[in-house]
Order: sequence, then structure tokens, then C-alpha cells
Amino acid sequence: MTETGLLPTRIFIRGASTAGWTSPMSGPRSHLGFARVIERELLASGQPADVRLVTVGGMPTSKVVREWERDVVGFSPDVVIYMVGHYETLHLVWPNWLERHANAFTWLPRPAATFYRKKVVRPLWRTLVKLQTALDRRLPASLGRRRVVNAAADIARATDRVREIQSPLVILMETPQPGTYGVQLFPGMPARVDLLNGLLADGVAARGDAEVQLFPTNAIVSAAYPVRDDAVPDGFHFSPEAHDLVGRALAAQIQEWTRTQSHLAQPGAGAVTPSG
Repeated sequence: MTETGLLPTRIFIRGASTAGWTSPMSGPRSHLGFARVIERELLASGQPADVRLVTVGGMPTSKVVREWERDVVGFSPDVVIYMVGHYETLHLVWPNWLERHANAFTWLPRPAATFYRKKVVRPLWRTLVKLQTALDRRLPASLGRRRVVNAAADIARATDRVREIQSPLVILMETPQPGTYGVQLFPGMPARVDLLNGLLADGVAARGDAEVQLFPTNAIVSAAYPVRDDAVPDGFHFSPEAHDLVGRALAAQIQEWTRTQSHLAQPGAGAVTPSG
């Protein structure tokens, strides 16, 4: 317990690079991702919080299914937030693992590895990206449907599993639409993002569970940023200001839910008290 007599609201967030990186990169420490903004807002309201973010660049949705036990069982979060599925909307042709391999941040500083990265895999990947872009302009977006449908199914399965562990609130964040550079690289990406977000919305509606909620990422961002590139300057990742906007909106959504939780709500906040 804290000085306020409240248990901290435990929040677990899982996502790809879009959940943690700010655009442009290498900004000051004061450029907070939305996870830190959630923590800041809850603490400012008097609600103690323990926010944990797991973010891996190029993370496939299959990981949220395969690693859900490691992610949530021991931590026992009150809230689970997924910002996943973005990666499955990128490529129409090439396998996702190939991009993760080409753009990994885990290369060891060894002569052979450096040569392979600089002279083999990176030049090959740049060539494939150019071909991918050309194909994405010409081939029907429906060719990428199966990958997106599988991603939505993974998110639904992970949601099923984590709801079994002390019934946390689950918030599924819409995948943000890309900016100009993102569309230039992946012309069919906006349609695939729309498909994914539509599947997420349909899945949440079909559940009819008030504690599985959709977060309308694109509506919130678009209302504040009519020019998309102002929100995602590099084409994919939020600016610090957009992270702040999203984090504040998520914090408000979480706070509305905590008022119904007797172990989390502040006195006088209309908390539901246990019966019996």
C-alpha cells in the first residue's frame, strides 16, 4: 500500500517500436513515450501506478500469444494494453522476419558480422524494399488480407488468455495510420491498417465485455493533427507531442475504469464496494 492507502494501478503494455519510440529519434530525456505519460497522469491525479512496457522493434503479434504467461501472470496487472498488429500491415510480399533480420539492433561488433550487415544483408534489403514498393502499388491489397486476419486472431487469443488471470481491463489500441514516408514505402498499408482496425473493432463489439475496450487511436490523433506527418514525422512513430496526447487519453480511459474498482479507487470516487 502507498501513503494514500491505495494499491498502485498495475499497467502492462506490449507493443512493437511504435509503442515506445519517439520521432525523431535521439531527442531529450523529457520526450516521453505514452507509457510514461500514463504514469505521470495517474500519479498527478493521486493514483499510484506501476507501468511496465515491453516493446520490441518489428514484433509479430504471435509473440503476445506465445509470451502472455511471462508477460502478465507474475505481474498480475490491473490493466493490459496491446498496441500490436502494426507490423503485419507493412509488407504485402516479403516475410516479416526478413525485415527484422535486416534491421536488427542486436548485431555484435565483430568483423564478420559487420561485413555481412553492411555488404550483404542491408544492400539486399534495400533492393527488396524498392521491389516491394513497386509490387504494392500494382498488386491488390487483398493479397495481404490473410496476414492481417491472422494478426487480429492472435490479439483476440491473447486477450482471451489474459482475461483469465484476475480479469484485468484490456485495452486494444488501434494501429495508427502511416505518414507520407510510410505510404511511400508501403502504398497498400493504409488499406491494411483499416482492415486490422475494423477487425479489432468488430471483435470488441462481438465480445460485449465492458472490460475489453478499443482505444480509438486514429480519431484522437487526427482530431489534433489534421496533417498526419505532424503526428508521425518519420512515417510510423509518434512525435513526443502525439505520444503525450495518446498517453493522456489512455490515462483518462484507465481512470474511468479504476473508479469502479474498490481496491484502486480514491475515497469518494464512486467506487463499487464488495457485497456480503
